[in-house]
Amino acid sequence: MPNTLVVDDDPHIEALFEDSGGATGNTFTFARSDDDALAILEAELKIDIAVVAIDRAAIGGMGLFRRLRGGRLRIPRIALTSGTDLKLIRNAMNDGAVDFLTKPVSVDDLNATIGKVYKDCEARREAWRTESELAAIRREIDIAGNIQKRILPRTFPERDDLDMFARTAPAKDIGGDFYDFFEVGPDKMALVVADVSGKGVPAAFFMAVARTLIRATAAVEEQPGPCLERVNSLLFRHDIPGMFVSVFYGILDTRAWTMTYANGGHLPPYLIPGGDGEIIALGGGDGVVLGVQEGIPYEQDTVKIERGAALFFYTDGLTEAFDVNRNQFSDERLIEYLVENRSLSAHALTDNVFAFVNLFTGDAPQSDDITSLAIKRF
Repeated sequence: MPNTLVVDDDPHIEALFEDSGGATGNTFTFARSDDDALAILEAELKIDIAVVAIDRAAIGGMGLFRRLRGGRLRIPRIALTSGTDLKLIRNAMNDGAVDFLTKPVSVDDLNATIGKVYKDCEARREAWRTESELAAIRREIDIAGNIQKRILPRTFPERDDLDMFARTAPAKDIGGDFYDFFEVGPDKMALVVADVSGKGVPAAFFMAVARTLIRATAAVEEQPGPCLERVNSLLFRHDIPGMFVSVFYGILDTRAWTMTYANGGHLPPYLIPGGDGEIIALGGGDGVVLGVQEGIPYEQDTVKIERGAALFFYTDGLTEAFDVNRNQFSDERLIEYLVENRSLSAHALTDNVFAFVNLFTGDAPQSDDITSLAIKRF
């Protein structure tokens, strides 16, 4: 039950309040002046409600709270008056009172008013706690999103013979899509595009685990197929129900200009030949998503990348983006985009596709993470 601070120099009020508390369990702390009240409030005593006289010479009414700082300002206040001066009561309400009592105060009216104010007070405190907790969660999600962005490579190779760029846009603050590239030997670069099941925080955690395992395993498994097979086993042994990841993993040989690859249940990238050759999806290197079943073999294949050709990697959030009428962006529209923009740099090809998708989806919310990566040989 609440502990109520009563600020009044009327001795009859103190006796009345003390008598009323016996039946309800309410407790009261009394102050006969503003200074007494401030001393009690600043002593950090547990005060839930304040009842303050607004028409006594020795009491400053609601004005005394302006002399306080911090959380004590949130204590709900009840104005106490011996008259029916509506202007005085209205001024008290404007100064922060949530209710009022008039003398002579009946025990029933006192208990009912304190009970109502305390109930409202507890509801507000719960709202403040919830608001504070949500703000803390919001800050943590922002930090996690920033960390996730920093995990992914943000600078790309600057070479005369190769252009590369990637971009990802989570549907929520953090997501499960990721891209990666790293050296695995002389003139050899690993290329990874992956899509974790689900969205948000769980997908982000699984994404970090999968990316770390791929990088660590690639250091000892030179070929994409065995690398994905090993990563699949490790993810499966983590035993995270309902979580899996599709991965396209290629090793680009920039001396022979070939890419050897394995596909763990991911959408195949598009090979965009130089000139006006037909754009094709890379077949072969078949395998299933990682983390579902152990002991699965992953095939490999190799593709030649001629001068002027490009590879465009992506996740299904791109082709499965919806407009307001639930129409999908589709593979056909993506191919149309690639045909019309094949002469662009890898940076422009990767970046501009987001504008192309946004133009299609309009006001529809983004339903899934979207990632694109392109490389182009000069």
